[in-house]
Amino acid sequence: MPIKLDGVMETLLITLYARAKDAKSSHPVIKDKKAVEIMEKIEYDFQKFERGKMSYYGVLARAKIMDEEVRRFISENPDCAIVSVGCGLDTRFFRVDNGKILWYNLDFPEVIAQRELFFAPNERVKNISKSALDPAWTKEVVPNGRKLLILSEGMLMYLKEEEVCRFLELLTQGFDAFEAHFDLLYKGVVNKGRMHDTVKNTTAEFHWGVKDGSEVVALCPKLKQKGLINFTKEMKHLLPGGTKLLIPLMYIVNNRLGMYTYQKES
Repeated sequence: MPIKLDGVMETLLITLYARAKDAKSSHPVIKDKKAVEIMEKIEYDFQKFERGKMSYYGVLARAKIMDEEVRRFISENPDCAIVSVGCGLDTRFFRVDNGKILWYNLDFPEVIAQRELFFAPNERVKNISKSALDPAWTKEVVPNGRKLLILSEGMLMYLKEEEVCRFLELLTQGFDAFEAHFDLLYKGVVNKGRMHDTVKNTTAEFHWGVKDGSEVVALCPKLKQKGLINFTKEMKHLLPGGTKLLIPLMYIVNNRLGMYTYQKES
């Protein structure tokens, strides 16, 4: 079926392509067979992402590390609620589900409409068709006493700083407590989307980045930083041959996972 997504929304096809390509490889990292199923039903020129070698390994490393951290949270909180902000056509729920968690997918109405073509309804999964900057979406998340995890993968870098600030305030105003895992761009890559090996094939641009994740707390002091993981930690095991020479550079310019906690003051 044809698919028409513009700007930032189109970037979800980059990660879908990488996960599907991985699943079809001889030694898959994520083993996302659902991504293959979805991609094969979509009429789109995925070949324009074929040369994005670093993006391919970067997407896999990011997905693997974020999956591991989500599983850690679930192991500590088996009955938790999780919100995937800017979910795109992600399949993380199926990769980490323990049969108990409550899951919310949040994205633009156009994206959620596409999701619903490929994913069957599930009583523990709810789709929210709203922008991440629309404060109304937090009212649709009802943890009912469950521990709450907020996930953001491949989204914050496309927001401007004032929008990131608004998003963080929205979270702290909308929920009493949560843990948050944010995929963060290195600040030196801001405004360099035209140089990126796959994003350059879309009209999206990078607007915001960080050095060590403390920038998130600077924008929203109500948050506390819990950790920071450079995705190169996993990517270095995936890079083939001579590309391993780039590992020192990747530790500088690669995305990183910032982990934060929030507890409303009584």
